[in-house]
Amino acid sequence: MLDSMNSPARFAFLAQVINAVRTGGALPAPGTQPTDAFLRNNIAVAVATICNDVSWPRSLPAYERNVAHDRARHPLTAGMPASVMPCAFWPYAPREPATRITDSGPSNVLLVQNLRDASTPHSGALRLRSAFADRARLVSVDATGHGAYMAGGTNTCSDRFVTDFLVTGRRPAHDVTCADARDIPSNRRAC
Repeated sequence: MLDSMNSPARFAFLAQVINAVRTGGALPAPGTQPTDAFLRNNIAVAVATICNDVSWPRSLPAYERNVAHDRARHPLTAGMPASVMPCAFWPYAPREPATRITDSGPSNVLLVQNLRDASTPHSGALRLRSAFADRARLVSVDATGHGAYMAGGTNTCSDRFVTDFLVTGRRPAHDVTCADARDIPSNRRAC
């Protein structure tokens, strides 16, 4: 489900799964799946990154309570989002202290965020942008899914701003909203 929420191309498959669960019907065939090696590598990198970022709660009873609460509140996910992660057993301390985001510091931050991302909502990007104040610029992409920058991807507007920043360090003069895959930039203010 989480994978499907991050990819509009998988929405129809997810709808079929939800319908099968609701009606007791047969689950649809998953279609093209990533290889086991890809999945293992992807999960290993994600876990190492997340677990080394901050300290995680280690209380198993607290996770049990949170799962029970989420199962009642969100039956479709059966409590999975609140479940214990490998980070609860991670043997290493975070690599460095958590960074406090403030408006003090260099003005060299570029944030890129899809407007419809189920994993990291746009509202979080707006709060982060606000905390950075003038230190940051936000490129909002009128797209669905997780991952807003793919050099040579489907949105040349956002790709252009991000690539320029990565190559030259230049940010747009103001926050920018890039239209959908037709790549027509719609700026909050003129760039």
